[in-house]
Amino acid sequence: MRRTLLAVPLLLVVAACGTEKGPVADLPVGGEGEVPITQAAIAAVAVDHLPGHPSSMRATDTDRQDPDGFLGADFRYRGGGEDDGDLVRVTLMPPTDGEVCVDAGAGGCERLDAPGGTELYLLWGEVEPEEDPGYVSVLLRRAHEDVAVHASGESIVQDPRRMDLHVSVAAMLELVQDDRLHRRVTQGVVDAGEELEGWGGGEPDPHAYDRVASNDEAITSSYFLFHGGYLSYSQVRSSPLKEEFGPGAIGGRFHHDGDRDQPTSDIDILAAPQRPSWLAEDPCATPRFAGHCQRFPGHRGPKYLAWVPGTEAEGGEVWMFQDRGDEVVAIRSAGWDVPETAYDVGLDSEWFLLRELLDDRNLGLRCDRELLDFDLEQAKDAGR
Repeated sequence: MRRTLLAVPLLLVVAACGTEKGPVADLPVGGEGEVPITQAAIAAVAVDHLPGHPSSMRATDTDRQDPDGFLGADFRYRGGGEDDGDLVRVTLMPPTDGEVCVDAGAGGCERLDAPGGTELYLLWGEVEPEEDPGYVSVLLRRAHEDVAVHASGESIVQDPRRMDLHVSVAAMLELVQDDRLHRRVTQGVVDAGEELEGWGGGEPDPHAYDRVASNDEAITSSYFLFHGGYLSYSQVRSSPLKEEFGPGAIGGRFHHDGDRDQPTSDIDILAAPQRPSWLAEDPCATPRFAGHCQRFPGHRGPKYLAWVPGTEAEGGEVWMFQDRGDEVVAIRSAGWDVPETAYDVGLDSEWFLLRELLDDRNLGLRCDRELLDFDLEQAKDAGR
């Protein structure tokens, strides 16, 4: 059911006092419920406020950049074929601080009236033709958590309260203040999620970012996940260069098919507790790189781009190093004609991209556990 702008003030009051749409008897007090809320439970609350018949409902994708405790449910509407449809995302996360309406850009941001002890905001971005349809977001800040509803897909051409949207601002305001949306809830709220029809799952593994010992396959996967373009990689195997790096070294080698901008090459990804014997403490002082080495700052230690000009038969190769004190990581590219100048080497070897990988926490002797389970062939199939 669509709701009009005139209903918004009333909805704020109703939402603040609870709603008869859900199990009112199970409402937690101050968010201090018995059990953690789940993504499916978030969705079960949301369906009481959102239009019916979504194309899909599933858990919001998360990664290690998201704060601990961030949970969400994604609804898609009017999707089909290659079109995912319009998105409505409902999320819970630990409390944030700072100004919300710092820079509204091509849109707006307003602080609305809200119950005591909370802050309520409406934000929107307007359409950029052929680029971005815009968005509408509602944010509720409580003492112990933030609750947000975000909608995108429809073209936002003005204040969304003046538009007849598939998901109205009134519905979003009602949803974000539903007293069943807390990080901890009663078992009844969680049970409603388990009984929700049409739930697509997709809940992330809570241990995906546990730190574990890496191996040849996982350190190679750190490159694939950082770089993308999975269809370009083949002949994945253990790196024969591990022996040069000594005890405890791990590493993988694969073939990169290249494209019109990058040459076809063989790439090694390596990490070890120590540098190889042939590498000087200052890599730029290594004889094989004489006159062909540059040093750059890095978050985890200095980074080096070093190269030997020439064809593969002449020993042409490019190395990227970082010495982190307790470990050395390296990326080697060979099998192509390595140019003389640093700029050309940087372009052809993708140094300007891969130098960021040298700082990545998954390039090393330890990694997030999810890398141990990464399947390149499945990633290729998903990208076809």
